[in-house]
Amino acid sequence: MHSLKTLIEQSRDWASVERGRDLFAKVADVLQQAFAVESGMFIYCKQFIAEGEESSVKVYNPWGIEYSESELTHFIGDGAWFSGEAYVVTETWLSVNEAPPAWKRVWLDAGVQYVGAWKLVVKGTNVGAIVLGRKTEPDETDAEMMAASATHVSLVLEMLISRRIAEHASLHDPLTNVLNRRGFELEFTRLQNQHDGALIVGMLDLNEFKNINDSLGHLEGDSILVDVAQLLREHIGQQGIVARYGGDEFVFAMRTDMDVETQSQQVTDLFTHKQYTASVGCTVAEKDDSLGSCLHSADKRLYEGKSKVNALE
Repeated sequence: MHSLKTLIEQSRDWASVERGRDLFAKVADVLQQAFAVESGMFIYCKQFIAEGEESSVKVYNPWGIEYSESELTHFIGDGAWFSGEAYVVTETWLSVNEAPPAWKRVWLDAGVQYVGAWKLVVKGTNVGAIVLGRKTEPDETDAEMMAASATHVSLVLEMLISRRIAEHASLHDPLTNVLNRRGFELEFTRLQNQHDGALIVGMLDLNEFKNINDSLGHLEGDSILVDVAQLLREHIGQQGIVARYGGDEFVFAMRTDMDVETQSQQVTDLFTHKQYTASVGCTVAEKDDSLGSCLHSADKRLYEGKSKVNALE
């Protein structure tokens, strides 16, 4: 009972973390300080993958082990603790001699004589394990506390993932999956505080988009909006951000050494071979400029360019 009370007291702030890695660091500290677990690690496959990241099984926050996260993750790649969707979990303590061969040397180098692995489960799916090592023989109560810790960590992970999904939804356009207005405003502030190259802000809208919807249907119109978002995202890459600001209007901001005219032309050229066309306007955002003033300037340039095109037709 004392051990359970200790776990509850020491884990009160686990739910306050924002990332899985931060959670694992707190759990590792409790396992070391409150339960004297000499060695351990967390094996985990991220469940919420941000754009540009890859979903893979990795080792996090090892302690009491003479190997780095990347070295230990390499063992996982060899199938030592993870194969397909099945983790090797014992749910109890075993002699180090029963550890998978690839891991036995890791534990022996750390002076560990007993090892155990307790699974982490999110929404009924096994997403990883807490893998621990002890130098002296643990008792049955100790195994039960490790199982309770794994259950608690699983619940917090599920809460973190649900929170991340909700946050992502609040900042992104559901159709195109680029940022929405709120998300763009938040990310623009971050970009404005960087200092690598000029910060160019641009606006884009589709020409005659109402006619496209009327003649081809709204499903085709939606498909075009998704295509625009993808083209802009690929063009800007890691240099900046893209958002659907509303209807057929998109905005973007990026750090670049290009001048405004070159950037406007490059974005316009993205749609050269499409069945639709777009008008683009760009401006340079100075350090103290508000987003509103930048968008107003970009919008003015967009319509200046659109007026020239209409005058030639």
